[in-house]
Amino acid sequence: MKIKFLGGAEEVGRLAIKMEEKNTKVMIDYGVIPEKPPLYPMPPEQVDGLFLTHSHLDHAGSLPIYFHSKEARFYATTMTANSIRPLLKDSLKIAALEGYPEVFNSTDVDTLYESFIACDYGEPIEEGDFTVTPYSAGHIPGSTMWQFNNSKSVLVTGDLYTDRTNLLNGAVPVKSDILVIESTYAGKNHENRRQVINRLKQRVKEVVDSGGKVIFPTFAVGRTQELAMILSEMGLNIGVDGMGNAITDIYMHTPGFLRSFKDFKSAIHKTHRIRGRRMRENALENDVMITTSGMMDGGPVLGYVDALKDDEKSAIFLSGYQVEGTNGRSLVENGTIKINGATVKPSMQHEFFDLSAHAGHDSLVNFIRGVDPQTVILCHGEKREQLIADLSEYEVILPMNGEEFTV
Repeated sequence: MKIKFLGGAEEVGRLAIKMEEKNTKVMIDYGVIPEKPPLYPMPPEQVDGLFLTHSHLDHAGSLPIYFHSKEARFYATTMTANSIRPLLKDSLKIAALEGYPEVFNSTDVDTLYESFIACDYGEPIEEGDFTVTPYSAGHIPGSTMWQFNNSKSVLVTGDLYTDRTNLLNGAVPVKSDILVIESTYAGKNHENRRQVINRLKQRVKEVVDSGGKVIFPTFAVGRTQELAMILSEMGLNIGVDGMGNAITDIYMHTPGFLRSFKDFKSAIHKTHRIRGRRMRENALENDVMITTSGMMDGGPVLGYVDALKDDEKSAIFLSGYQVEGTNGRSLVENGTIKINGATVKPSMQHEFFDLSAHAGHDSLVNFIRGVDPQTVILCHGEKREQLIADLSEYEVILPMNGEEFTV
């Protein structure tokens, strides 16, 4: 089997993995790094099938490029396929606003979706010489590990989370000969998730009891919905604004992917979903606002922060990774953000709560041992070599972008 990373080998983001055996070529993911300007993978190469692990743009953001000049069968879970359409359309709007060259268009997004072939966890499909089986990756609803079987079995995890969350059960190892696994948090373990949630809820209570408001800059996919479930138990007025509402609608109408649809539905019905300018004018009557964007670079969040920036009682609580160069990273490192081109230093409290949906170092090692492969291929990480000392019993490969190798 030949494997070639067109992106995402020694970096986090723009993951693109080409695999070829006998007469069949497949691509797993084709993402983007959402920097300014965006960083795309190497140019697409003709394949028979595209397999998407999940809908986050660092894995899916470049997929329509294929359908600008080529054709392929597109495989994903129904949840993933439904979720990527609004995200890709929104990325086109952002690119136009920022003045970046258009690498695909709205028609390409529609063609991608029309090529979609639905896959169900545990149900094998045939793609040329491969028998391919999807399994839950535990990362976000619909996220998928793909196992490719031919002369050997190859498991590709995409982004991986192995602990239970409000939304999902964790990923379970699947015995395979070769494992291609993300390494985003190699060398780092996360704080116990239950302890993080307890601390988060306590801090929210303190802010609200003092007369302040809490703003959660939040990722639309997965994080908006998990925060709604966490906070809905507190008896507060919770507003939700931004694209997270569109993704929530998809979750509500795509059954079979959540740990408890009943609990999810109950939590969402306890929130106030903000839609349109008129509702937004009164949104800060809520105690808490969950709103995009998660890195504070656009969306409704900047309007809410601007309205509260001089209120020392109020707070901005971050819950996800902040890419270098974003407002969120600037807030963490310097206490400043840019609003309408002006740099401001909000008087609001700000704090980070680690609700990552990526497996930490020890969880990655335990998952690898559960799969028990002959060969481990580490990708999607900037410090992946820090896993090697704990994987002495396996052949470990650290691929580089653009280098084809054989396993």
